[in-house]
Amino acid sequence: MKTASQTRSLNWLIALIPLSALVVFFVVPMAYMAVVSVFKNDPVAFFEPAFVLDNYAKFFAPFYFTVSLRSFIQAALGAGIVTLLGFLTVLFVSDQSRWLQRLWVLLLLSMLCLSEVIIAFALLILFSQSSGLPKLLGWLTLWDNPRSLYPSFGAMMAGYVMLGFSIAALMLFPQVSRRDRAVEEAAQGLGTPPALLFVRVTLPMFRTALVAAYLTLFIYFLGVFVMPTMLGGPQNWNMTVIIQDRAVERFNMPLGAALAMIMLTVTAALLGGIAWLNGRQDKAEDRT
Repeated sequence: MKTASQTRSLNWLIALIPLSALVVFFVVPMAYMAVVSVFKNDPVAFFEPAFVLDNYAKFFAPFYFTVSLRSFIQAALGAGIVTLLGFLTVLFVSDQSRWLQRLWVLLLLSMLCLSEVIIAFALLILFSQSSGLPKLLGWLTLWDNPRSLYPSFGAMMAGYVMLGFSIAALMLFPQVSRRDRAVEEAAQGLGTPPALLFVRVTLPMFRTALVAAYLTLFIYFLGVFVMPTMLGGPQNWNMTVIIQDRAVERFNMPLGAALAMIMLTVTAALLGGIAWLNGRQDKAEDRT
């Protein structure tokens, strides 16, 4: 029989495995990127060891500042659309029979097997002028002058929805499927209109799950590369595409590292602020 000390030692040993992976695959690369971000650029050797802040100063140039702001807006909008669509769909599915719910979960899991590249190519075919939706609408005489629907902001947002819908739905489904319907029935019995019932009763019940799904998708969409490149076009490129272009295509590793560090810092600050506000609201509700 194991003693308490042996059990604690085994627990520490098991905990060291993910901790070591975190250090090797996250902390070390991030530290190396932070160091490179203050080096001088050298097109031949990628960088020259130094300590300069010019790379960080370039972030405040109109071009990089605009791209970073666009990245956050696109990610926030995409996360909001996907979270809302996923929540409404899960509400509907959770009221169906058990076998239909199981089938729905299997379909969502199968969607996770599709990579970003596969989804982007599928949407390229769907939005293309020669073989997709525009050609079909033209054949049905519903579009006089059909043309390709990409690159465009709408095509990119469609890619975001296809990419993140299964993630949002799977995150929300467990809690929504176990919800207490008596609360909604009671509010409905008191004469609450359906619109107010959804806003004042249903949404607050799942605020924590919705915030978690939204923040997960927000971070995910900030790092999306293929959708802005293939479906959005240069006018909709996010900072991820620009970092790859500066670091790899233009051989400026220090600038790419500096831009990545700034985006990481701003993202962490935003998430920390949202978590703090959400915590304060939870405490206020507990007091009341």
